[in-house]
Amino acid sequence: MVCPMSTLKFVGTISLGLLTGVSYSLSTITLPSLALLPSAARAARALETIQERATRRILTLASVSSLALTTCYALASPRGKHPYLLWTAMVSFIGGQGVEYWYNGWTRFGLKRNGRESGYVEVESSEVNGEKVEAEMAREVRTQNVRSAIGLVGFAMGVVGIWGDGA
Repeated sequence: MVCPMSTLKFVGTISLGLLTGVSYSLSTITLPSLALLPSAARAARALETIQERATRRILTLASVSSLALTTCYALASPRGKHPYLLWTAMVSFIGGQGVEYWYNGWTRFGLKRNGRESGYVEVESSEVNGEKVEAEMAREVRTQNVRSAIGLVGFAMGVVGIWGDGA
């Protein structure tokens, strides 16, 4: 039977690795390809959809990772309370919620109004400024680059910590 502590460490570290991979693929593959869309209105809609869906997944992965690692530390015996669990949980939290708040504040997700989410408003192509969409894409790439770098540091700490534990 697998030890619950080892499972929690594994879940926390793998969630942090997935967070890093999602952020990296967004910044290097998905977001730069939006510049190839034929109109600014389509690029704006696609960017908004990607931002909302990816951010929800990333915040979920960061929460799972930090919660699993913190729980593992809290439930561990005095001999098993390794500081890397707290450091990795903190890096996971900073990589998810910290970066999100720093770059976007608490306004990323709009409130639901009239049965529709405020983020999904149809816009006419004459209302969309291509330079603003391009600037927003560049800002999102920077955000995801920072998030993937922080996540990579946390993932490396988690892997080395698990390896050192022999778990």
